[in-house]
Amino acid sequence: MTNDRRRMLALALALSLLLSLLPSAAFRTSALAEDALGVVTSSSVHVRKQASTSADYWFDLPQNFVCTILGEEDAGGIHWFKVRTHHPDNPSSKNTYDGFIHGNFFRKLTDEETAAYKAGSTVSTGTASSGTAAAGTGSTDTAAAAGTVGVVTNGGTNFREGPSTKAHSMMKLDRNTRVEILTAPSVISSETFYQVRYANKTGYIMSTFIRVEGGTVATPTPTPASGSDATPTPAPTGTAAYTHVRLILSSCHLRETPGGKYDSDKDWEGRGKTLPLAGDPVSKDNYIWYPVRVNGLIRYVRNDCVQPFTEGDGTPTSAPAPTSAPSGVLGYVKTIKGGCNLRASIAGTVIKQIAKNKTLPYLLPPVKSNGYTWYFVDADGNRGYLRSDVVKVTSSGTAAPTGSSDPTPAPTGSGSVTGYVKTTAGGVNLRKKAGYTDVLGRIDRNVTLPYYGAPTVVEGISWYYVYTKEYGYGYLHGSFVAAVDSGGTALPTPTPVVIDDGSSSYAKQEASYTTLRLGSTGASVKNLVQELKNQGFFTGTVTTRYTSAVERAVEAFQKAKNLTVDGVAGSATQHALYGTVPVGSSDVSNLTITLYPAEKIDWYTGGINELWPRGANFKVFDVKTGIVWWAHRWAGGMHVDAEPLTASDTARLCKIYGVSKAQEIADKDLYQRRPMLVTIGTRTFACSLYGEPHNEGGNTIKDNNFPGQLCIHFTNSKIHGSGKVDSGHQEAIQYAWEHSPSGHK
Repeated sequence: MTNDRRRMLALALALSLLLSLLPSAAFRTSALAEDALGVVTSSSVHVRKQASTSADYWFDLPQNFVCTILGEEDAGGIHWFKVRTHHPDNPSSKNTYDGFIHGNFFRKLTDEETAAYKAGSTVSTGTASSGTAAAGTGSTDTAAAAGTVGVVTNGGTNFREGPSTKAHSMMKLDRNTRVEILTAPSVISSETFYQVRYANKTGYIMSTFIRVEGGTVATPTPTPASGSDATPTPAPTGTAAYTHVRLILSSCHLRETPGGKYDSDKDWEGRGKTLPLAGDPVSKDNYIWYPVRVNGLIRYVRNDCVQPFTEGDGTPTSAPAPTSAPSGVLGYVKTIKGGCNLRASIAGTVIKQIAKNKTLPYLLPPVKSNGYTWYFVDADGNRGYLRSDVVKVTSSGTAAPTGSSDPTPAPTGSGSVTGYVKTTAGGVNLRKKAGYTDVLGRIDRNVTLPYYGAPTVVEGISWYYVYTKEYGYGYLHGSFVAAVDSGGTALPTPTPVVIDDGSSSYAKQEASYTTLRLGSTGASVKNLVQELKNQGFFTGTVTTRYTSAVERAVEAFQKAKNLTVDGVAGSATQHALYGTVPVGSSDVSNLTITLYPAEKIDWYTGGINELWPRGANFKVFDVKTGIVWWAHRWAGGMHVDAEPLTASDTARLCKIYGVSKAQEIADKDLYQRRPMLVTIGTRTFACSLYGEPHNEGGNTIKDNNFPGQLCIHFTNSKIHGSGKVDSGHQEAIQYAWEHSPSGHK
């Protein structure tokens, strides 16, 4: 064989060998990706459907549960792991779930750990993989020195058989009970436990309710509670913990006194500005006010405009409690639950727990923050804040007289009653959350109940948040209730007011959906099947499982609606089925609004701030033109600071004023107050609009063609500049009330 032929043969063999290796190399790359594993480092950790702390979740995973890692991403300032896993209660199932786990509660396994796991060994969350362990993850317990003493810090603390809140409580221990610590966790959270011995019994006490005494065991560093995704900030121990505040809004007014006057041209600063504190905070007009030093002067800034912090630390914290309180008692509250947390500051550190039916004086005006009203009380010499969902206001320091009826308490974060509904069937399920969730109890037919806020829409169904004496608060399916007045009499069906173009089409409900396909299960599938049955595409028994019969029904629906026929219920299919549209795409070119008899509602005492909370959108009706537009509330302490929701809403607003662009409203100084009506739930309120765009820092919606904010006033609300009630707004409110097309109360 010649040398040339030998070289050609060798080259051919090399190429053949190389080609044979390519599929194998690709396969190994895929296998390595599939073999990337991670472990859950805390108990009850959410597997969320999207990388967001506000996203829904599939289920919770226990500590030491191992998942396949599909990828990693950063979202909302959080590092997320995308994982694929089985349901923890059914590991042998063929069904898998893709979701996201907060990086603080999950870490990658090292190659050695992965190999050991595949060989059948368990994984310890205390073993950190090189450089990948997230801050705040759990660790194994450590043995305490013999005789180490722990002191129970809260009355009624559970002494449990196991290290879990689900474990049986053998007894409840009083505050200052001394126990012997056997093992101690290296971190403190509401999901970690000390193993202790008490009364010749061995059991467990949650880490947050025990203090190590004598220094034998180091006090652990606080860490976030597992099962939540947000890392809590340290709570203050008093005003000495703060030296500065950082402004968090683009325009923050600096006032001469708490709630007082300010110079609109000079006395304001923008987001990111840091100012030194000049004294203790004070409470006024339902806010905490921080004194700050500006150019040698002392000015006051409101708590919802700032983040207090200590110089050199920079960590924002919750508002501290005022260090002193007026000597007079402003009123009394009575605890309605056991183990109520008394906090050193609003949403801050727990000082102690208060027993049920304890009547306490409150010493400062109640403060609204974080969706609650907070009462600064004195509890046997311990002063701190109690949240509104654990107390009710009572008339005096003694129990209410026998036979007196307590007012219906407002639910958590919801405020005033929106309206009333009556059940139209017997045995209606009262559910814990909107949707087909846990059942709290069953309500008889013809029971009238108050509801709060606007109905919540889940998968095309409206759910009413109601209060019941038997079961507390929960949600009722909208198909089994009817709107009534407080006495149970059916409300007259109001005639929708049709706006200028004569169209009677409603703006469609916006919604988002999870794709459902063969093998999917849960409440979303049940809703889907029920609606398919309602529309005649499914004839079997309603089920929570996406079966082949459901798939065929979806295909029939898709074919009837000229959609892609694939049997998969994606967003387009579900929007067509439920009559909804994607979030942000609602057609607002033609609107109608349902008007009920108009009411005048007081800004400070009527509850409008709870009915129209920040971030909520409602349709507003201009009484003189009949034009309807969507308003988005973004702020407002003395009235609603709002913006048109979309560019289409701005165009409609311009039509009200007879201009083509929003800036013309300001250029032509069209300051005249306009009488308006807004419907929230089954109530309609008279209000007044100041529509000139102002404060460009209030422009939080960048594509709505409105350069700034506008103001919507209600009875006794106040204007920015003078801080006084404006007669022009009150006259416009009166006009709207008197000229409501639906009459008035």
